[in-house]
Amino acid sequence: MLNVMVLMLMCCAVAYDLRTRRIPNTIILAGAAVGFLLQGWAAGGSGVLAATYGLVVGLAILLPGYLMGFTGAGDAKLMAAIGTFLGPVGVLQAALISIFVGGIIAIGFALSALIHRQSISPWGRYALMMRTLVITGRPLYIPPAEGEVMGKKFPFAVSIALGTTAWIVWQWPLA
Repeated sequence: MLNVMVLMLMCCAVAYDLRTRRIPNTIILAGAAVGFLLQGWAAGGSGVLAATYGLVVGLAILLPGYLMGFTGAGDAKLMAAIGTFLGPVGVLQAALISIFVGGIIAIGFALSALIHRQSISPWGRYALMMRTLVITGRPLYIPPAEGEVMGKKFPFAVSIALGTTAWIVWQWPLA
């Protein structure tokens, strides 16, 4: 039942994120409330505690990405809501898979600039940042140019959904 409900939450979030590039708070709050209720119903007080820890871990793992501008606030809140279903260990693992999936998709976006010449390629910007790091030893961030493929908003809820679904299917044992 938990897995079905978290999959429904992710489907709603992905649909909104693909269409509007944002995830409404009503979906996130409803998902978190259902996660708390189901955890409490299934395991009592320890389930509510697991949901609370899952919420905190889910938020904490994507919060740095939001603060640095890599993800949106809705993405961090969505991962927190998913944490109420999966608990702290499950949401940590699902988030790590989601970040990995998001990285692969981002590489695909960057490589698409090599194939589709109508978009501005990020590779010159990346090379300049890397040369600066090698020569000075200091990182330099150059924001994407207007029209650059890496400057487009990326619906990270897709990566979260794929990563969480992968975790649900394979559920990593920690033993």
